[in-house]
Parts: sequence; structure tokens; C-alpha cells
Amino acid sequence: MAIGEYIKAMRDVAGLPSPPIVFDFFLVLTFTFHILLVNLVVGSLALIIWGRIKKEGYWIKLSSSLSRLVVSSISWAIVLGVAPLLFIQVIYDPFWYTANTLSAVWALAFLVFIALAFVFAYCFYLGGGYEGRGQIIWPFLSLALLLLAGIVIHSLTVTQLHPEKWPSFAIQNNTYISSGKYLHEFEIFRFLHFIFPAFAVTGTWLIFYSKYFKEKYDSAYLNWVEKLGAKLILVSSLLQAAVGILWLITLPKELNFISNPYFILALIVALLFIAFLFYMQKNPSQYAVPTALFLGITVFVMSIAREVLRMSYFGLVGYTFADYPVNSSVGSLVLFLLTFLMGLIVLYYVAIVAYRAGKGIKEVGAHQLGKASVTLMWLWIIIMVILGIYISLKNGTLF
Repeated sequence: MAIGEYIKAMRDVAGLPSPPIVFDFFLVLTFTFHILLVNLVVGSLALIIWGRIKKEGYWIKLSSSLSRLVVSSISWAIVLGVAPLLFIQVIYDPFWYTANTLSAVWALAFLVFIALAFVFAYCFYLGGGYEGRGQIIWPFLSLALLLLAGIVIHSLTVTQLHPEKWPSFAIQNNTYISSGKYLHEFEIFRFLHFIFPAFAVTGTWLIFYSKYFKEKYDSAYLNWVEKLGAKLILVSSLLQAAVGILWLITLPKELNFISNPYFILALIVALLFIAFLFYMQKNPSQYAVPTALFLGITVFVMSIAREVLRMSYFGLVGYTFADYPVNSSVGSLVLFLLTFLMGLIVLYYVAIVAYRAGKGIKEVGAHQLGKASVTLMWLWIIIMVILGIYISLKNGTLF
């Protein structure tokens, strides 16, 4: 059986409840939010470690603030990381499940790495990290585990792009390897292309930090933070561009990705963003909001280009999600969209409370929004339970 026929045969026989483009749009959108938060966590941990090594007044103060940021950001990154993985499993299930099976031990270890990274970050925070104390070993271990988790997810992602290599991964010396203990693919330039932006995202946060705490800290310190943030964004963006070029050179020529309109669009947006970063260096805080918006747009456009690149790889074996069988289910689509909307409302409420609490506002307000968030979550639970019981009774699986 040809690899293309095998992949199509591996599709879910139930098909999709909605057009696949819907899932692909949310895949790109949620991945954008997820990678921004992952970058914020990785960059923050790196600065915390550097601050503890430097042991200077400004660095100690900054690392204390970052220790508060890390523990909440990891939580958000994990929550938002579930969504893109689910969407990948829906429209790219033959590729994703095969990659996970080939490296099953590492796919399971990924969850352990993430959990331990969160625990160690919390150990630093509770150990006095937010007061300028705490053992450096905790953020170091947290960062190391997050990078290891990144290597695992990177390897799985690249492995799924090369179905032509799957037989050689599964069978070695005429023996089927079922242990799943190997990682099979790794592309250093692709990996670094997702790591270097960690300092751009963290640098953007530092600029907002200098504006947010202008009434709490002295201007000299905040000016230092602001300049540090601006420099981090520029340098890391230039490094990302450099490894991006090297990654582009290593892509298979048959993909013709360099002439792809989506790549050209991403390239133009990235170059404009870098030009803007040079311009905003003299007064970063004045351009805090435009910088954040430009960064978000750039990451989103590059995420689209990344998705198009994935499609190009799969196109080499004759696969496209466009012809995935669809068994329309308006109800499930509406339920999904309403759940997504509810999640945004709840996260918005949490963000407002955190923002105002950080300002030292005892009465954070937003009571009505908070009550609405709790009500929405209870309604969601009740609706899901009712639907579950109804469907089970209808299909005769409950009794």
C-alpha cells in the first residue's frame, strides 16, 4: 500500500463535524496565543537565572517580579496549549498519532516534563523568589525541563512531516521497534526559530512592566527595564531572522516554499516589524501598545506560513485535509464556538483581576463579570452532563 493510501485509510471513519478549514483556523489562532505564552515563560526563566547570577540590585528586583509572572504564565500556556494539539489531532490525525506512537515514551514523558517544570517554578516562587531570594536551582530545572519538552514536541512535529521515513523508524534490522523510546527527527534551525522569540516576547512584557509600575518603582530602575526590553526585542528578532534564513535553506527544494505567497507575506511583515524595532529604540514605552500589536500580528502571520508549510509537506504524499469526509453537525460546532467564547470571557475576567491586584487595588471590581463567568461555567457543566446522558440514552450505551 502506498503511503498516501495508508494515511487516508487511517482517517477517522466518523469524519469531521464541520468543514476542516474551521479547525485549521482555530489551530493557527490558538497556536499563536500558546507560543506567545510559551516564549514569555522561557524568556522570563532565562532572565530570572541571569538575574540570580548577576546578583545586582536591578537584576534582583526584576527577577523577583518575573518569578510572579512565570507561575501564572505557565498555567495559561498549558491551558492554551491543549487547543492546538486537539485541532491537529482532528485534521492531521494519521500524521500526529503515528508520530506519537513511534516516540510513545517521549510523548508521555512530555507531560511529566511540563508538570515538573511548573512545580519547580513554584518552588522558586514559594522559596522566596518573589522577595529576591530563592535557590537558583529551581528556575534552572524548570527552564531545562521546558526546553526538553520543547525538543520532544518539536521532534514529534517534524516526525509527522516525513511519512516516507516512518517505515525506517519502525523497522530496524528487520525487527519491528515497538518500544517508542526513540526521538527520530530534529531540525536545529527550526527549533531555534521558535526559541529566540522568547526574548522578544519577554522584552515586550518588560516595556509594559516599566509603564505598569511607574508609580511603584523609581524612574531610573524603570528606565533600565524599558531599555533592556527594547534591546531584547531587537536582538532576539534579528537572531530569529538569521536562523529563519538557515531553516529556509534546509527545506526540501520540491516544496518551493520560498515562492509561496504566504511565506512572502510573512517575510514582508517580519521585515517591517524589525524596521519598526529600530525606530522605537529611543522611546520604547511610547510605543508599547504598537509593539505588542505588531508582535502579535507578526507571530500570527508567521503561524499561518508555518501551517502552509505543513500542508506543503503533506502535499508531497498526496494528502490534504480539504477532502477529509465531513458529516455536518451544526450542534457540535455551535457548542464548540460557545465553549470557546466562554473560555475567553473567563480568561478576560482573570486577567482584569490580576492586572488590578498587581496595581495594589484592593477592590479589583468586575464583580458582575466574575459572577457571569461562574454562571457560564456552571451552565456549561450542566449542558454537557445533560447532552452526555441524552446521547447515551439515545444510543443505548448508558444501561
